Amino acid sequence: MDPTGVGDTCRAGYLAGRESGPGMRRSAEIGCTLTSFVLESVGTQEYTFDAGDFPSRVAWTCGADSATGVRAFPAAPRRTDQEETA
Repeated sequence: MDPTGVGDTCRAGYLAGRESGPGMRRSAEIGCTLTSFVLESVGTQEYTFDAGDFPSRVAWTCGADSATGVRAFPAAPRRTDQEETA
């Protein structure tokens, strides 16, 4: 009924992690953590997250050691439908 978009989100998180420097494992943890936000929302692209809270989510999801290298993971600003049509 509601396609989740988790595959695309997991890949995007993984690639963003690889671009910002963490190793493959950390990048996979970033992708999986980002995916958890998608699973908590309704719709394929309606999820949001706060970049400042992202490391604590990584710690909760993957363990405290995993959050160490994820402190500065950036969040892209989300555009609303009104901004896209303006």
